[in-house]
Amino acid sequence: MSALVLAPLRAVAATRSRKEVLAFYYGWYRTKDPQAHWQNPGSPNTPVTGPYDSQDDVVIARHVQQAKTNGITGFIASWWGPGDPTDQQLPKLLDAATKTDLKVCAYVENATTPEALAEQVLYLHAKHTGHKQWLTLDGRKVVFLYDRVLQTIGLDGWKRARKLIETKAPKALAFITTGNGRNQIAERAPHVDGVHIYDMAFYLSQKHDFEWLWQRQFYSGWIGYQAGLKVKTATILPGFDDRLVPDRPKPRPVVARDNGKLFRALWDAAIAADPDWILIVSFNEWHEGSEIEPSQRNGDRELLTCRQKSARFLR
Repeated sequence: MSALVLAPLRAVAATRSRKEVLAFYYGWYRTKDPQAHWQNPGSPNTPVTGPYDSQDDVVIARHVQQAKTNGITGFIASWWGPGDPTDQQLPKLLDAATKTDLKVCAYVENATTPEALAEQVLYLHAKHTGHKQWLTLDGRKVVFLYDRVLQTIGLDGWKRARKLIETKAPKALAFITTGNGRNQIAERAPHVDGVHIYDMAFYLSQKHDFEWLWQRQFYSGWIGYQAGLKVKTATILPGFDDRLVPDRPKPRPVVARDNGKLFRALWDAAIAADPDWILIVSFNEWHEGSEIEPSQRNGDRELLTCRQKSARFLR
């Protein structure tokens, strides 16, 4: 009897995706003219090294080394289309990742039409996903889609875009889109390979210290909603504060770091839920105060937390 019960359980375990710890990464910073993303007061904190240029090979190498040394297995790199600075930086990031075996994939941030999205993704596939450091899922190259994409083209638009993509690149790509809540996950799941949350701040901003027990219930429920998908994800963040970013509707969600206590608690809650991938918002989104990259205020505290917790998750 026990053999009959254990056999299917072993089969399920064998088909689980390899565990990953992936951090959202932003390659849009410039120190030359124009000083993109450093020239306004829209950041609550500052890198410990001061402003840097994302095209600088030394900076890229440092980021890759910091990530890999501290238990991050890959970057989800913000990508704004062909010819954009994030597109120009991507091959540099991939090449640097070779030295540490860090994985990289793209986070497609925008789309105007289903046809435009398909064209962008096919460009991404032709130019970048052949690199050996590109993240894969069941042998397919992984592409993340930000919520703005489906907000713009709709689910029917996404189904059309994916059909166009599959026509020219059949079974080549795996897509992870956002899924903000049980109903949206159920709606999108048949048309994607996985889902994720990016805007965790909206879930956490109303929580207080004594409510942190809520997190374990949240993550276990969230993982349950993803049943049947190829990969199950759980998103964590160290804190959030984008009040200095111009033109964002008020009031803004603010999530205090509490001297690193929040990040450690979210790590523990996510690990307990047993996802395949833990996603970190973010490595270096300085405008929103969600960075784990060493800062003048917090030092390398969050990276050290990643090193400790990731070792427990990945073992």
